[in-house]
Amino acid sequence: MTDDDSVAPDALVSLAEALVAALLSEDAETAFVEETRQFVDQLGDTLTLPVSEMISIDQLGQQARRELLEETLHDLGLNLRSLDWSSQPLLAREFQNRIWLHLYRRFLSAYQVVSSHIELLPPPAEEYPRPLYSPPESWLLLFAESGSCRVLHPSGDVVLGNNGPALLLLPPEAEVVLCRGSDTGSCSVFSSAFFPPQRWMQWLGKSDREEAPRALPVADTQISAYLSESFRRIIDIAHSTAQSGRALHLNLLEHILLLRNELIPRSDDAGLDRRVLAARDFLLAHYREKTTVEQVANAAGAAPSTLTALFKSQMGENLMRWRDQLRMRRARELLQGSDVPIKVIAAEVGYDDPMFFSRRFKQLTGWSPSQVRSGSTH
Repeated sequence: MTDDDSVAPDALVSLAEALVAALLSEDAETAFVEETRQFVDQLGDTLTLPVSEMISIDQLGQQARRELLEETLHDLGLNLRSLDWSSQPLLAREFQNRIWLHLYRRFLSAYQVVSSHIELLPPPAEEYPRPLYSPPESWLLLFAESGSCRVLHPSGDVVLGNNGPALLLLPPEAEVVLCRGSDTGSCSVFSSAFFPPQRWMQWLGKSDREEAPRALPVADTQISAYLSESFRRIIDIAHSTAQSGRALHLNLLEHILLLRNELIPRSDDAGLDRRVLAARDFLLAHYREKTTVEQVANAAGAAPSTLTALFKSQMGENLMRWRDQLRMRRARELLQGSDVPIKVIAAEVGYDDPMFFSRRFKQLTGWSPSQVRSGSTH
């Protein structure tokens, strides 16, 4: 799916050889893990689980690995005994893509969510396009935090990052290839493939399934920084000893999707003053923090009194009350979708005092946190 000129034979041959060695390993799991780790190291990507744990989950035995190798080579018209990757680098790339997607799909099915950090280096560094796929019922989210890249899609290529950081959400059964862009810089991209819990479906719109994929620009630098921090926290937590690593992974990804949903342009946004939009975006990124009207006004480039009046008239709500309602919406999602203690949820949405949080929650929602958790609000 890329021009021949972008193919780097040395890298393709090296990676293909590493994968063949991994699949032919006779020393069961140990050698397979080591060979596969070398392959992933050559890619340079950071996954949310170490390769050793990925293979452990995968449970791909020696016979299954051999069959996978032979079937893939057969599909490509190749024979194991006469392999010569150096003479056919394009087939080497296709072989790698198919094997890696097989492992990726199995891992995702077992773990339900997998995120990664991908660095696409500029020339003269060799390029290795990354195949990405969302199996049935799963979704794929990309965030280009810096630089530019291309997402090769059957309905047309999507350029990410040309005009700053951007998000791209792809529906189930989207098969794409991630390549570096046409500029001379590197590109930093985060990806998350996930099977969404039912409560997430409200943020995964019908249009996301039916329309050709479109990038969502993230113009606000505060929100962009927050997204970068959240994805990096996902990676860090996955490689820590946290007992609730998967739950934290899903929690952070849920918040990213919520924020994306808020960033989608609405028809009524066109009538909002740019200072109101800037204040809204600032609060979306910082609602958990102890912010003041002065801080929000400074971020929006307006005098506090002017912003207060504008926000109230255009959003129909007091600035700080709107922030608190945002906090309570997030708290309600956590109460209904997890068993996290109420005091932890209070801190998560910006309240040091759980009692004050409970009182404020009831003031704004009409229910206590415990009633929402128990489901007695219906």
